[in-house]
Parts: sequence; structure tokens; C-alpha cells
Amino acid sequence: MKILIVDDHALVRRGMGHVVRESFSDADVVEASSAAEAMEAMATTGADIALVDVRMPDLDGLELLHDMRERWPNVPVIMLTSFDHAHYVRRALAEGAAGYMLKDATPEDLEQAIKVALSGGGNVLSPRVIQNLFETVEGATSVENGEMHHRPTSSLTQRETDILALLSEGRSNRDISRALFLSEKTVKAHLAAVFRKLGVTNRTQAAMAAVAMGIGPGLQPAQFGAGAGSSRP
Repeated sequence: MKILIVDDHALVRRGMGHVVRESFSDADVVEASSAAEAMEAMATTGADIALVDVRMPDLDGLELLHDMRERWPNVPVIMLTSFDHAHYVRRALAEGAAGYMLKDATPEDLEQAIKVALSGGGNVLSPRVIQNLFETVEGATSVENGEMHHRPTSSLTQRETDILALLSEGRSNRDISRALFLSEKTVKAHLAAVFRKLGVTNRTQAAMAAVAMGIGPGLQPAQFGAGAGSSRP
């Protein structure tokens, strides 16, 4: 497994590399000190996953995330940074980041984040990131182009609210259908309506909106269920 670590501080790169090797004995760690080096490394040697800092001198990590997702959409990218600002988190999720972890995360948290990202199991967020994100958007109920917008909760029917609550717990469509005694086709139709009413485009954004509205437990600190980043209902 090849892991690309992108950070402009050498000691940080080496430290993260050590943690990764401790967790994954077969890891081949590639270091890049800038966005330009990261793109060159991806073009020449490739990687199975990338850990990217947000703030770097030449091109910030969010712009690098955008470029990497365009050229290598199947390579998950986890933002690993000391900045927990909600604006950065929303931009990262909108650009398709597989996770947003803070540098004070434990080695076990990072190991789990990498495993979830590689499996396509969802978006992994540090607990403080989730707390700051939802404190910032209190009362907001939708995400459009990385920005939160207010929407009335009364626009959702009771059935749609029930389905959204289960989705925010990380339940799959099959689990939701069984819990509410509905067909999966009906669940998908309701979710499509929920997405439209909330102005969101994927399950993660819908879960974020659910938490802002006080519906269900929402995103978990470690991860948000299987297929959290999917654009499908």
C-alpha cells in the first residue's frame, strides 16, 4: 500500500510517516513538501491514498484536493491539519475529501480513518471538527456549493423526517426500509425528495442538515456509515 503524505513541515511528514508505518507494516510512504511535489509524485509513482495538509505555501491543500480529485478520482484524500474551521471542512467535503482529521488525532484514529477511506466506507471527521461544524451552522439546514443555507424543517413530511433520522445514524437504504416496513424503492424516492427540499446533493450533507435541525444523532466522530459521500439517495 502506497501512502502519500503532503505537508510543508519535514518533521510533521516524518512523524506521520512513522505513525503510518506502525499501523500498516506494508506501507510505502511517499513524502511531498508542496502541492507541486505531490502532483509530480502522483503522476510518477501514484498512491493508494493521500494525507494532505490544508495550508501550504504554494497551493493550499483544498486546491490540491480539487486537482487530485479531478485527475485521480479513485484515490481517497484525507485532509490532515491543525485547522478545524468549519469553512475549510465544508469546502473539503464539497471537493470530495474522504475525511478531515486534526493533527492531534491519536494513531488509532488515523489508522481507522485510513482503513475507512480505503474501503470507501464514508467520511471520517475528528470529533472537534464535527462539534465546530455544527456549532457554526446552528439553525442552518442545507449545504450548497460548500455554504450553509436556512430551510424550514416544516417542509419535510413525517415520513421523510423519520427516514432522515435513520440516515443520520448511518443506516443503509436496506436498513431503513426494514425499520420502516417500506420497499427500498420507496425509501430512495423519499430520500430524493429530502435531498431536493434540503438543497443537498449527498448523504453526508443530508446528515449534516439533520444534525443542524436536531434530527437524529448525525455524523459519528469516527465515521459516517457506509457510502456517506455517495451522491445517490
